[in-house]
Amino acid sequence: MVPTKLSQRYIFDFWYPLALSWLMMSIADPVVSAGITRLPQPELELAAFGVAQPIAILMESPIIYMLGTGVALVSNRAMYQLVWRFMLHLSILMTVASALLFFTPAYHVMTRTLLGLTEDVAAAARPAMQLLLLWPAAIGLRRFLQGVLIRHGYTRHITWGTLFRLATLTATMAAGVWLGGLPGAALGGLAMVLSVIIEAIVIAWWARPIVRTHIFGRAETPDQSQPDMTYAGMWRFYLPLAATDVMRVISRPLVVAGIARSAMPAASLAAFPVAFGLGMFFSSPMRASHEVVIALLKDEGSYKALRRFVVISGAILSLVMAVLVFTPLDRFYFTVLLGVPAEIRPLAVLGAQFMVPITFLMAWQNLYRGRLIKRHNTRSIQFGMAVNLVSMLLALTIGVSVGLASGVVVGTASVILAYAVEVVVLNAASRPPDTLSDLQPTRAH
Repeated sequence: MVPTKLSQRYIFDFWYPLALSWLMMSIADPVVSAGITRLPQPELELAAFGVAQPIAILMESPIIYMLGTGVALVSNRAMYQLVWRFMLHLSILMTVASALLFFTPAYHVMTRTLLGLTEDVAAAARPAMQLLLLWPAAIGLRRFLQGVLIRHGYTRHITWGTLFRLATLTATMAAGVWLGGLPGAALGGLAMVLSVIIEAIVIAWWARPIVRTHIFGRAETPDQSQPDMTYAGMWRFYLPLAATDVMRVISRPLVVAGIARSAMPAASLAAFPVAFGLGMFFSSPMRASHEVVIALLKDEGSYKALRRFVVISGAILSLVMAVLVFTPLDRFYFTVLLGVPAEIRPLAVLGAQFMVPITFLMAWQNLYRGRLIKRHNTRSIQFGMAVNLVSMLLALTIGVSVGLASGVVVGTASVILAYAVEVVVLNAASRPPDTLSDLQPTRAH
């Protein structure tokens, strides 16, 4: 039960297991890459996995917001059954789409014609993608039930589920390297899908008694602030969220394309993932604030408490990143810890310095998005992301045309500008429509 008056301690206790889960998930990619480098033909297999993983993430992107949807909507038995049915239908749809893409001649059109991959990379990537067929469905089930757990305050279960996922991923990669027999990219795909399936099973097991007690075992009481949706209303609620995450996923390849057309393209393309990855690592705990806001926001008083917590947390994390990249500590991190080549290091440091505000901006972004989802105003979230994407493209175009800055500066500055513009748009959209209540759900039911 959420207290009437939210304390900063209560918000922190609710938030930190989710933040820890996000931080742990950031370890997964290095674990897979480390395993692939220890298998035959590491260059080819790393390139193949570098193709398979982004495409798998693109195919799962419409399902990502099932987490926030579960937190926001599953208030009673009727809504649980509706969102469950919707999740199943969306998961089946994305699984069928993945099968058509990975198991038919459409694969060659995508990889050889559209992406321009060499034949060996396309061939090595295909088994990995085929193994990832069940990835969207496993993600959909897991995120829906995680949302139910978060709504009812069981955030520590999310951390333990991520630990199971990371342990399964690590064990699968270690066994594959030890036993051999599977190409690196295929092993990476197998490890990814197995780990998510295990996590989904664990979360489903833990969710059963909670669903039985808090949803099916409770008398139905009408919620005037959140009337039950119809199935058509569910689609109207969710489609803008699906579009939002698809736009998020495609934004990074657009940045990379802009960097490739800027000054010092080769060095900048090598430096950008280092700088961007560091920014995403520091900002990952702020992604958890999205669900925290949805779960705990009740009125204007709770919003002010949440805003204080989220903004201060984002500012602290941005400050810590600034200390790392603007002081001599940068040499330890980039040279000693990461082993960034000397010729790339100055650009990587410069890009990371430009990325410092990202955590603070993501704090505001997730605060506003959570508030909008609470009101069922998902179209404003989609509009904000569209503005983000257009702003990024304009900034990239100007940066490439002027040609005065290196590609890594053009790329990172475009990202920061795009997030800043989106935050301004979301701020305008999320203001209370009246002075009586912060919660005014849009009636698209």
